[in-house]
Amino acid sequence: MIKHRFGFSLLAVVPVLLWPLTGIADDVVEFCLTGEFDLGWRLQGMEPAGGELSAASWCVITEDGSERVHFQIGGKSNPDMSGSFAVSYFPPDMIRIVNRDSPPDVEFPGAEIAFEALRHRRIDPLRLVEEITAHPEWVVSGPEGGWIEVRYPGSEFIVRLFIDEGKLYSLITYVDLPLRGRVPVRWEWAWIGSGEPSLSLYVDGEVIFRASGSRRVLSAEEASALWELSGGTEPVEVPAEYWPARVNMQLETLADGVYVVGSVRTGFHHLVVDTDEGLIIGDAPAGWVELPQVPPADLVPGLGISGLSERFIDFLAKELPGRPIRAVVLTHAHDDHAGGARAFAAAGAEVYAPVESSDFLSAALNRSDMPADRLSASGGEVEVLGVSDRVRISDDKNAVELLSIGPGPHVSASLGVWAVDAGYFFQSDLHVPNSEDELPRSDRLMTECWFARWAAENLPLETIVLSSHGVVRSPVSRLAGYLESPACQ
Repeated sequence: MIKHRFGFSLLAVVPVLLWPLTGIADDVVEFCLTGEFDLGWRLQGMEPAGGELSAASWCVITEDGSERVHFQIGGKSNPDMSGSFAVSYFPPDMIRIVNRDSPPDVEFPGAEIAFEALRHRRIDPLRLVEEITAHPEWVVSGPEGGWIEVRYPGSEFIVRLFIDEGKLYSLITYVDLPLRGRVPVRWEWAWIGSGEPSLSLYVDGEVIFRASGSRRVLSAEEASALWELSGGTEPVEVPAEYWPARVNMQLETLADGVYVVGSVRTGFHHLVVDTDEGLIIGDAPAGWVELPQVPPADLVPGLGISGLSERFIDFLAKELPGRPIRAVVLTHAHDDHAGGARAFAAAGAEVYAPVESSDFLSAALNRSDMPADRLSASGGEVEVLGVSDRVRISDDKNAVELLSIGPGPHVSASLGVWAVDAGYFFQSDLHVPNSEDELPRSDRLMTECWFARWAAENLPLETIVLSSHGVVRSPVSRLAGYLESPACQ
C-alpha cells in the first residue's frame, strides 16, 4: 500500500489506478491528439479574437521502463505558416531536434530537459496517471470529492486532478499569458466506452483545442528507428544554454543613433532609434508559454509576462546610459510582440499600435489579473495610441515615421518603424528571409510576395528592411526583384 506523507493511501483515491496500463506494458506507445486549435484565441491569428480554427496535432511517444520521450506538433503556427516540429528527449541532459526531411538533426548536449520531457509525456493521460502512482510524494492534498492536488517538480502552480477508476477526467492549473494575465487552464478528458479519450483544452474559460485521442503500439522496427539520427549523419551540436530559448542581448550599431538589439531572446531582434527626445523601440517582446505541456511552461522560466521587456529596458539603460525610453511601437497584436508593453509604459514610454487593434491592446494590457510587475508597483496604466496611416513621431535627430502596412496574410493590421534618415525599416515577421537569396522563402510565399509588393510601392529601393525574427537584412531592391520571379506572379 502506497502511503502519502499526510497519511492517506493514494491507491484508495484511485483504487484501480494501474488497470489501464496493463495493455501497454513493455511497449513503445504513440499517443496523438488530432483536432482543431484556435489561433485567434492564442493571439497568433489574423485577429485578436477567438474563432480562428485550424487543424492541429500533438503526438507523444513514450516507453515503458525508459524516460525517453519523442514529441511532434503539427499545424499552423501563424495564419500564413504551417508545418511540423519534432524533438526527442534523452533525459537527463540531451535533446535533439529531429529533421527527418532535411538532415542533419540538431542536438543540445548538457541541456536541462528532464522536467520538460515529463511535461510532454503527461499529454498521454494514461502515462500521467502512471506517474502519479509512482510519485505519491507529489500529492499535497486530497482526496476531496475525488480530487487531489499535485505540485509537480519544476512547476510554479498547484495542479488539481480528478481521477476515477484509473482514468484522468480533469486537470486544472494556472498560467501567466501575455495580454491575458494569470488565467486558469483546464484539460477535460471524455472517455466513451473502451475507446480512446477526446480532449477539450480550456484557457480562461474558452476552448482553444478540441481533439480526439488515438493510441498505437510501435513495431520493433519503428521503435528502433525512432531514436536514430536522421539520414545517418552526424548532428549539429549547439551549446546547451541555447535550449529552449536564451536571453543573450547584443547591441549592434547600424548608423549614428540607430541600433539593433539582437537575441533579446532566441529569435527576437529589435530596432532602437535614438532621437532628441529619447529611444524609440520596435516591439515589446514577451515570453512564450508552451501549452502542449502539462503543466504549461514558459520558454524562458522566471521572467513572467513583463520580465523579458523589463530586462530589455535595463539592458538599454546600461548600453545607452542617460537615454530615456521615448516610445515603443507594437507592430501587431500577436502576444509575443506586444505582450511586454507594460514594462515600457512603466518606463514612461508612449505606446503605439495599429488603430485596428489599439482598443483590444489597451484592454488586454490593463487587465486586472496581470501578475505583479513594475507597472502595477507604480499604479500606472497603459495608454495605447492608434496609428491609422502614417505618423512622424520624431522630426529632428533621426526622423522616425510609423507606417500602416495594412491587412495581409499574416495579420489583419500591422505597423512598420521607419528610421527615415538612416534608411532602415523595421517590420515584425512579414518578411523573414533565411538567406540573401534573390527568391522568397518557399514555405511562406504568400506573405513574402505580399510584403515585397507593399515595400516596393511604399519605400525607396535603397531602404534596408529589418526583421524581428531574422538577422538577414534585405534592401527593398531585392524585394522588388521577388516580384519578377514566377513564385510571386
